[in-house]
Parts: sequence; structure tokens; C-alpha cells
Amino acid sequence: MLNDILKNRFTCRQWDRSREVPFELIQGILQDVYDSPRKNGDPSCVVKVLTPSEEGERLKDELLKVTWCRDMEKGVITNKGPIRIQGQLTAPYVFLFGTVNEVHYNAHHIANATLQTTTAMISAEEKGLNTGYCHCVDPDEVFETDINFFAMSLLGIGYGTTPTDYAQMYDINRVTILEGEQHYDMTNVIPGNPFLDERDKPPMPDMSIIV
Repeated sequence: MLNDILKNRFTCRQWDRSREVPFELIQGILQDVYDSPRKNGDPSCVVKVLTPSEEGERLKDELLKVTWCRDMEKGVITNKGPIRIQGQLTAPYVFLFGTVNEVHYNAHHIANATLQTTTAMISAEEKGLNTGYCHCVDPDEVFETDINFFAMSLLGIGYGTTPTDYAQMYDINRVTILEGEQHYDMTNVIPGNPFLDERDKPPMPDMSIIV
């Protein structure tokens, strides 16, 4: 059931590298994305997949270098806190949703990228995989890297490690943004565990306006 998938789903940032993701599952996710509805039938929003290949891993590192944040603000060098690297993007497979050509944001592209990301997330979870959504992205910055793609939203896909009771910090040594600074992310979180904004999530009737 869809509701069971949604309730059990959590943002995955740490991945079980001992379990290989069957590529036919990735192909199935891509088929579901292809079949998903599109606002105005616009086909210009597509998906680019970074795989566990040598080139895919190199491009994931490039993606990590342009999606980091500090004190919850993207790319702010002058902040004082440790630098947070997006562990979602170290997944075996990273899906980028956007366009092959540089474009300015418009309602159609944003709607389609968001819709495709959601479809891919549910498809992956249905297939027994874990997912990590990331929107800490500037499409222009990604386009200017070797990734060469105007990415509007991102999704890591693979098998996750066991979730923890709360969102502990862990060090990431994969890439360096600033020498001598701590680089970290948060661990996986037990499904349903209140975290960040969801700590104040009201009951469902308070978030449903029925006229």
C-alpha cells in the first residue's frame, strides 16, 4: 500500500555498499518516471543518472562540491559552523531531474522536475530500495560543472544502512570544500522520528482544509 511506503520511508544519507543494486530495478524506476504525468505534456524535463561507474563517482564528487551548506545556508563560506556535505548524493545511484540545456526557472520545469522526483522516490521505495531527496542545488552551478546538466532536484537511490534513533553527525571525508574544516552530514533517521521541521507537525486534520 502506498501509505505504508510513505510511513516507512526515511531520508537516507548512509549507504550499504555491500549490497549491489540490480540495474533492472533502476531501469524500472526510469520506466515509471517516463510514464509519469507532465504538466502540459512538456518533454523537456528529463533525468540524468550517475551510476557507480568510475565516471559516475567522479561526477558525484563534483555534485557534492556545489550542493554543500553551512549553518543550514547553501554555500556560505563566511558562516562558522562545520560544512555539511549532502550524503544523499553519495548513493550508488543519483538521479538528477532537469534539462540538458541551461534554462531559466519556469512553472512547467519546476512542476515536472518535482513530479518526476516524487515518482522516482515512490518507485524506488516500492522496489525495496532507500532514497535520499536533496534540493540544496543551484541549477546554474551544476550546469557549469562537468555534469553539464541543469539540475533542479536530486535523489539518491540504493540500499541504506540501519537507521539510528536520532540524527547523529558523522564525518564525510570524500570531498573537501575548505581545508582544515570539519565536513559532516547527518545519519539516517528511524522512520517517523520527529526531525527538524516535523517536530512541530500538527495533526492531519489541522493540515487539511475541507470545504
